[in-house]
Order: sequence, then structure tokens, then C-alpha cells
Amino acid sequence: MNEFTVGFQTLGCRLNLFETDGLATNLEKLGLKIVDIHHNPNVVVINTCTVTNKADSKNRNVIRQAIKNHLGAQIWVTGCYAETDKEIIERIPGVTGVVGNSEKSKLPYFILEKLGKTFSIPENLDRFSYSNTIPKGHTRAYLKIQDGCNRICSYCKIPQARGKGISRNEEDILTQVEFLQDQGIAEIVLTGVNLGWYRDKENKKSFNKLLLKILNKLEYSRLRISSIEPSDVNEELGNLMQHPRFCKFLHVPLQSGSSKILRLMKRSYTKETYYKRIEIIKKLLPNVFLGTDVITGFPFETELEFQETLKTISELEIARVHAFPYSVRNGTKAAEFGDPIPKQVKKERVHKIINLARKNFQEYVMRQKNQIQEGILEKDGVIITDNYLKVKIYPENLKSLQVGQFVNVSLTGEILDFEYVEGKLHI
Repeated sequence: MNEFTVGFQTLGCRLNLFETDGLATNLEKLGLKIVDIHHNPNVVVINTCTVTNKADSKNRNVIRQAIKNHLGAQIWVTGCYAETDKEIIERIPGVTGVVGNSEKSKLPYFILEKLGKTFSIPENLDRFSYSNTIPKGHTRAYLKIQDGCNRICSYCKIPQARGKGISRNEEDILTQVEFLQDQGIAEIVLTGVNLGWYRDKENKKSFNKLLLKILNKLEYSRLRISSIEPSDVNEELGNLMQHPRFCKFLHVPLQSGSSKILRLMKRSYTKETYYKRIEIIKKLLPNVFLGTDVITGFPFETELEFQETLKTISELEIARVHAFPYSVRNGTKAAEFGDPIPKQVKKERVHKIINLARKNFQEYVMRQKNQIQEGILEKDGVIITDNYLKVKIYPENLKSLQVGQFVNVSLTGEILDFEYVEGKLHI
């Protein structure tokens, strides 16, 4: 069966990256070979995103390009866009099959059946059926602990794409942590749609309790968490983040600095409560690197309310911002509001946010100048520090190092671009 090869193309979030790793691991166990997408695989799997209209358009372009570039190959489409818009994808000539998130873990068996191999699909497959998943093409391991979302933000299609909130069994998570650490994985990144919503067997919120149990098992690997909602940022989390194996980076979606716009978005916090929660973290971790998401050009957002967003980003010194121009998503509450703000205005506001984030990033980096920080060597000579700075090192200093190993690095303070900093190894 080794003559069959599979290549992946993953769009979107870390949750998709984890699930791609899981699918690849399971396909390998079933006898197929995983190859780079550019190495003419027999099977191409495209793991899609649907966070914005732009993402949907990119999905379709990637699918059509894959069909064109891989003549004769099976083209499978999965992920969030496959869940919400299956019929649209199925109408694209050349697509072999479309498998939504609800059946994503069964995809390896669908592929094998199409290749003429007969397998009985295990009955116990669910949204967490990706045991012993090893990173593919990257050094950090993503670990899915939660899926789905019970929130009803007025602009968002993710609940349609991912379903209601569901939590992974705690024992399984802890077993996976031990497995990854035993494999020498330097960094474990917890992923989910709504991490802080994590619940135990009795349906009680227990995210911080889970974090403590994970930290108690870590001797080598370090722990990072992906995006977490403002309502789940508290003093208990800040105290846990002081643990030496817990990375000092926090990504907390803002979406808007205006309480009025947040109400229209049906977010669960106000501008004031967002401030309070971030200030709790900054008091406990003065050197924390903060990231966020912002949607600008939401219906009824005036210039004054946009300025509130800029002020929030500036005063809280948020240095990593994913800024999105609002786009109407069919099937959401906000679609009823229309789309009254011109595209050019949205575009200008996005640029202002990015420029402010760049300024905050530069100032943050200068505060780190000459500090020694622990990092992990990625490919292409990039080191990811504990506080999620991407540091570039001169190639001649990397000859004796291996990708994935811990190194100490000091920052020179030279900004190479928005995200990259120049540094040197500290021996």
C-alpha cells in the first residue's frame, strides 16, 4: 500500500493544524505515505477555514489550483468550509469528496475505500480521535482539548462549522501530554474553539484545574495556550502562567474597543471588563506578550468608536493584532444589519490598526533588548522564544544545533520586520 501517497494543504487555525497532524498520523498507521504537497501525491487533502468571506474565497481558489496541479489525484476537502458549504464544494469539477468536521476523523477510511481497500470504520471515532499525534513539518505539537462553541456572536459562523461545545476526556489529554514529552517535543500548544469553556465529566468548568495537572507533568516540554476568551482571563490563570514551563504569551480576542459595538456583536464583555482582565495579567506578568483579534468596519461602527479600539490597543500595549475588515456572513444575526461601511473605510482602519500594532511590537522588543530568553529552534534559522517572539539568527551560528532543541538567545533589538527580531545565541 506504500505506493499511495498523501499530501495536505491546511488553511486557518491551530485547531486545523492539529487535526491535519492527526489525519496524517492515522493515515500512516493505515499504510499510506505522507509527502509534501509539491511531491505529486496520489491523494490531496485540503483542510479548510471559514472565518471570513475572504477565507471562503481562498478555499475555493486553493481547491481549484489543487485540481489543476494534481491531475489524476484524489482531491478531498474537509474542515469548516466543508461543514458549512458542502454543496458549493461538491459542484466544483474534480473534487473527489467533501467531509465536514463532524466526520473528519473518518476521512482516512473514506480515502482507503476510494483506493479500493476495504476497512471497517471503527464505531468509537469522534472529534478527538487523533491519539498519539506527532507534528508534521513543524516542531511544536498542537493538542486539541476542546471543540465547538455555545456562544452566539452575531458575526460568527464557527458554531455552524464546529457544533456545540464538547470537551476531551481529561485522562486522555494527560496521557497525550506524557506521550508528547516522551517523544522529546519541546512545546505543547493547547488548542480548541473556546479553551476556557473546557469542562470535566460533571460538566463543570475546569480549564485552570486541567492546566495545573498538565504543568505538574511537565519536566522538559513547555506549555502554550492558543486564543482564550476575555471572560476566562483571571488571577488564577495569571498565577498558573508564572510557572517556569508556561509560555508568557496570551492571545485574548478584543474584536472592538467600543462597548456599544461589543453589544451588537453579542460579545460577553464590555470595554471596561476587558481592561480589568488584561490588567490582572499584566500585574502578575509585567513582561507578558499580548495578542488579540479585531474586526473593524462592523455595522454602525463610527469613527469615534473605531478610535476607542485604537485607544484600547495602545493603552494595553497589545503588540500582535490580527485585524479583519468586517464581511457579512450569511446565516448570522449581523447579516440583518447589512454592510453600510464602505470597503475603503474598512481598509484604511485595518491599516491603522496594523501600524499601531507594529509600533507596539517595536516598543515591546526594545524592552526585551539584551535579555536572555529560552527559545526553540525552528526550521530556516528562526527561534521561537517563550514569549512568542520570532528571532532570526545568523546561519553560521546554527551549524551545531538541531531543529526542535532548546537554546538561549538574547535580542539585539533590531527589528527585521513586523514579526521578526534579530538575535544572537547565548552560550
